[in-house]
Amino acid sequence: MRKRMVILFAIILLLAETFAGCRMERAWDPGECVKAVDVSSWNEKVDWKKVREQDINYAMIKIGSGAKNGGEYHEDRYFKRNYKKGVHYGMNLGVYFYSYATTVEEAKQEAKDCLAILEKYKIRPENLTMPVAFDVEEADTLSTGRDLVTDMTIAFCEEIKAAGYTPMIYANAQTLNWKFHYRKIKNYKIWVAHYGVEKPEWAHPYAMWQYTEKGSVEGANTDRGICDLNYYIVEEMQ
Repeated sequence: MRKRMVILFAIILLLAETFAGCRMERAWDPGECVKAVDVSSWNEKVDWKKVREQDINYAMIKIGSGAKNGGEYHEDRYFKRNYKKGVHYGMNLGVYFYSYATTVEEAKQEAKDCLAILEKYKIRPENLTMPVAFDVEEADTLSTGRDLVTDMTIAFCEEIKAAGYTPMIYANAQTLNWKFHYRKIKNYKIWVAHYGVEKPEWAHPYAMWQYTEKGSVEGANTDRGICDLNYYIVEEMQ
């Protein structure tokens, strides 16, 4: 009889997990390093249920990009879907904005454009458990030189901070080392990209490390069958 009760309890627990699906959450501890994906329109329709089923609970979503060649800023065409579906499946989310800025004023405008998209979908600071990142990798942006790259990044981050969100800087390790004055950006969170190494060649603290662009997460892969993967250091909820 006791054995039957144990089996019955196990079946009930299994059914509960099945119906709850990937919305069952693990309690991550502050300071713990966890895997995170970052996605954009390149990933097309992300199946967030499958992502959660692989014990990935954190994601950075591309929200948009700045004006290029005198055009207008661009909202990522999958941002709305990614955000709403991510929330539905209990993901911890942040966003990133790809920069084309070549002046401080353009960087400030990019921050305002980013904030406008957040406002459009009523995404407040308390709705994001990860930062709002400034993606600095465009050749024309980097060619402006160390002083201006640093100043543009500060301008973006300060606008984001003033609106109540947590700013972050994304760049590869080489860019961070050679295109920024670290003493001026040290109070912002850093998201460093460096692939094929045991740890990024960045001698300073970082909150997130994009360690591969050739990962595989069912539900989040691009049409090439790969996706970006990161290690994220969990913090207290904002």
